[in-house]
Amino acid sequence: MVVTSATLVVWMMTIAQAVPAPPPVSLTAGWFVAAGAESQSQRDISRGGPPVEASPVEWRGSGPSISLGYERPGLRRLHRVTLDVSQARSFSYRGPVQSARAATEDRLARLEGRYEYRRYPLDDVFVRGLDLGVGVQGIGRHVRATRAASAFGRQHNSEISAAIACVAAARIHRSARWSADVEWVNGIAASRARETLDVDPLADARRNGGGWLTDLSARVSIRLAERMALNVSYLRTGEGTMVSHNAYATSRERLAVGVTYAR
Repeated sequence: MVVTSATLVVWMMTIAQAVPAPPPVSLTAGWFVAAGAESQSQRDISRGGPPVEASPVEWRGSGPSISLGYERPGLRRLHRVTLDVSQARSFSYRGPVQSARAATEDRLARLEGRYEYRRYPLDDVFVRGLDLGVGVQGIGRHVRATRAASAFGRQHNSEISAAIACVAAARIHRSARWSADVEWVNGIAASRARETLDVDPLADARRNGGGWLTDLSARVSIRLAERMALNVSYLRTGEGTMVSHNAYATSRERLAVGVTYAR
């Protein structure tokens, strides 16, 4: 009986060692979806600079956002495709001293797609599991905004833009249960804008322009099951756009929670 029990224990230990450990959650390829709350603001730019001089009064609103996409990470590289949809309402004009509620018709909607390719040339930097990476992003977006412009009625703006950006990233994956990464993005954009007014539908202005963008984002992933991980992410981004005589700076902040489902 003792021999049989010892044999059984040895057999179970052999099987346990033969079963591979799950890969770090940061290296799990799959589809992801996230939902969150996002605030968006805009300031007029009076002088393009340098330095850039922007109005102290911002047009700010908030609303829901949804992100979905697919990523295929690895030890040395990462491919990621993301589609973001967001909407903002409840706008107000905020200044250094006081704020005033904007018209209830004010709204903004954003549709944005990104593709990122990243490589990690440096691994285990200073500590085990800390990797440093660089990459590139291709960005396309469509933004529509409506603002009540006093006696001129509502003003409708539509903008289509494309951008190319460079990426600097840090990733830590010391455990199969969780991982975290931070990403800094800087790029330039070309845009095509259209502006119309309710008071004169024939006053249709179309302009070309360009600008820049900078993002700072962070994400923590926690494995919930063999094929599922919980993601908590934060994004802060700033942009500047120069379109003919219309120049403005925008900012966004988003906190989102979602899941990744591995293939």
